Amino acid sequence: MVARTAALCLVLSLGGSAVLADTAADCSQGTNAELRIEACTELVQRRDQPPDERARAYKNRGSAYAEIGNQDQAIADFTDAIRLDAAYAIAFAGRGQAKLAKGDFDGAIADYTEAIRFKAKYPADFLSRGYAYLVKGDVDRAIADFSEAIKLAPHSVIALNNRGLARKQKGELDLAIEDYTAAIEFNPSYALAYNNRGYVYEAKGQKQKAIDDFRQALTLDPSLVGARDGLKRVGGDPALTVETEGLVRDGKALAQENCAWCHAIEGQGASPNKKAPAWRNLQRGYPILALREPLSRGIARPHDVMPQFILSDHETDMIIAYINSLTPEK
Repeated sequence: MVARTAALCLVLSLGGSAVLADTAADCSQGTNAELRIEACTELVQRRDQPPDERARAYKNRGSAYAEIGNQDQAIADFTDAIRLDAAYAIAFAGRGQAKLAKGDFDGAIADYTEAIRFKAKYPADFLSRGYAYLVKGDVDRAIADFSEAIKLAPHSVIALNNRGLARKQKGELDLAIEDYTAAIEFNPSYALAYNNRGYVYEAKGQKQKAIDDFRQALTLDPSLVGARDGLKRVGGDPALTVETEGLVRDGKALAQENCAWCHAIEGQGASPNKKAPAWRNLQRGYPILALREPLSRGIARPHDVMPQFILSDHETDMIIAYINSLTPEK
C-alpha cells in the first residue's frame, strides 16, 4: 500500500511537472501574444517558482504586451522582472524599447545603458540607444552608438542608415552619403537609404542624383512620402508620385473608417480615447520600419477597447503612407 501510494505521488508529481513545462513553453514560445500572456500570468502567480523563473515569466509577458502595443503594462512587467533580478539585461532592454515607443527618450537611454552594462555588447542595444539620442538631438552620442553597433554588426543597414541621419544632422554630408551608400551596397532593396541619400544630394545641389535616389526609393516603397515630396521639389517625373498620393488618400479613408473614433488621425486635436496615441506623433516612437512591423503582424488590443484586426500588405502601405504624411508635434 505504501509503495502504491508513493508511485501514485510520483506520477502526479511528474504530471504536474509536465503541465508546468508546457505552460513555461507557451509563455516563452506561444504562437500569439494572448496565449503567451495567459501562460506567463499563470507562472508569475505561482509563488512556489524560483525568483529567476518568475522574472523570466514577467519578461516574456512584458514582451507580449509590448507586441500588442500595451506599453504601460509592458513597462510594469519588465520592472517586476528587474525587481526579481536586478541584473536582468534583457528586461532592461525590453523596458527601454517600451519607453522609446512611448516617447520617454531619457528613460529609454537609462534602461539601454543598464542593458549594455549587464551583458556582452549587443548591437541592438547601441542601435536603440543611439536612436533615442538622435531624437533628443544629441548627435555626437548618437553617432558614437551607431558606430559601436556597426563595429559589432558591420552589415547592419539600419545602423548605417541611422548614422547617416545623424551625420546629415551634424552637417557631415559626404560622410552621410558614405553611410547610405554602404547600406545600399549591403541591401540594394533598402528604400529608406535611397530616400535619405536623396535628401543629402538635394542639400548639396546635386539635382540629378537626388532625382535618381527619390525615384528608386518610390519604386521600392511607394509609402515613402518624403521621397514623393523630394521628387516634386527637385523636378522629377510627377508620374511616380501618383501611387504614393493614392496610398496617402486611401490610408486616410481607412483610418477615418476604422480608427478615428479612438485615435486623433488628423494633424491636430486630441484622441477621443485618452489612452490612444495621436497618429501624428507615432513617427517619434516608431521609426518607419519599426512601425511597419507591428502593423504587418496585426494589431491586437493595444489599449482596452481596440478591436483585433489584421491589415493586408497593401493596407499596411496605405496606413504607413498616411502616417508619414503627418507632421509630428514639436
